[in-house]
Amino acid sequence: MRTLARWIFLALTACSATVLAAEAVLFPDYPDPNKAFFRAALQLALDKSGHDYTLSAVVPEMLQGRSIARAMGSGGDLDVLWTMTTPERESLLIPVRLPVDKGLLGWRIAIVRQGAANLLAKVETVQNLRFFTAGQEHDWPDVGILQANGLPVMLVGQYESLFKMLATARFDYFPRGVGEAWSEVDQHPKLGLTVDSHIVLHYPAAEYFFVTPGKPYLAEHIRQGLLRAQADGSFDRLFLSHFEPLLRRARLAERRVLELQNPLFDPAKQPAIDPAWWYQPLASPAKPAAK
Repeated sequence: MRTLARWIFLALTACSATVLAAEAVLFPDYPDPNKAFFRAALQLALDKSGHDYTLSAVVPEMLQGRSIARAMGSGGDLDVLWTMTTPERESLLIPVRLPVDKGLLGWRIAIVRQGAANLLAKVETVQNLRFFTAGQEHDWPDVGILQANGLPVMLVGQYESLFKMLATARFDYFPRGVGEAWSEVDQHPKLGLTVDSHIVLHYPAAEYFFVTPGKPYLAEHIRQGLLRAQADGSFDRLFLSHFEPLLRRARLAERRVLELQNPLFDPAKQPAIDPAWWYQPLASPAKPAAK
């Protein structure tokens, strides 16, 4: 009888451990200056979802295209990633259609050589910018956006090569997000690079969380968690804690804004969401009330 009771106790203990075990959510370790923000936003969404998850990074660092392929496979080792949305990516993975970056990725400032800090000083229009060549990694959606607007682009196979090629004047400027430019310049102190202070490119864009097709429930849990975080102010506090110092430094309102068309994203075709999800750079962002 004691033996039977002991086996019942062990079985119940094992079942309880299984029930209580958190589901691991695997994400790629991008070479992304904003990786800390997106990881924190994903953790916040999972915490607010009401379900038990734990985050785990997949290393080594990988390119966006490769991480998408790894998330698509039936035996893939990635559950969720973040990237600029495109129709193709939305057809391959499950998009969580809330702009985690508040559309900030569509506000692009340029890294240039220190010796050419005023290279773009007289650029007033998109037509003026066509006299200069941008550098981009070959699998980034930005390539198609720039080319669709008639802007010359040099394609590069590796992310790190972009900085070296810019430093040696293989191309003229490197458009980057507000949250990327200064961090990347600081990471390459010997290359003689700086951030342009004259123009900002703008096009409608959104950086979504994308979930592997095999886990639609995870996509819904992330969506619910983000909405709850937005409603209670915790998402805005996280966003501002990361980006507000960079936005003050960028001085977007003082730059000439060059509006570009984005053939890969039509806001009118996206589900209607609270306008608070979109950052408005010409208005001072209101800080959410503290808890």
